[in-house]
Amino acid sequence: MEPTSEDRHLARTLSALHRQVALRYGTVARRAGLTLQQAELLCQLERSAPSFGQLARLLGCDKTNVTGLVDRLERRGLVRRETDPADRRVSRVVLTDEGRKVGEEMSDAFACAVAERCATVPRTDLARLARIGAAAADALGDAS
Repeated sequence: MEPTSEDRHLARTLSALHRQVALRYGTVARRAGLTLQQAELLCQLERSAPSFGQLARLLGCDKTNVTGLVDRLERRGLVRRETDPADRRVSRVVLTDEGRKVGEEMSDAFACAVAERCATVPRTDLARLARIGAAAADALGDAS
């Protein structure tokens, strides 16, 4: 498929948005004493208790990277490993109470950063952006 000029424009716009979001989110993560990838891992655990392989796919990295991330977060008391009751060969990663607290604080801090930076954008545009952003995230999401 040959991309159209609209496809290229959308890709550039999404890329610019990604950079700005990553910058803001990285700042929030650093304030919590985390790397961006550690913060992303904590966010993934808010919704489920994935295996190491699932986390690697969600984070777009190798399972060995996930092992290192989990090791560091586990030492800080933010996550723990649990054996999957359906398959004892599988380890799942879950948030501890402290990890959930840090995740909530980061989520609130990120929401404040976004609200602050987008204060001049009309509310109706923000609501529309949220809907379109959710649709784009779904469309770009992993289909497997």
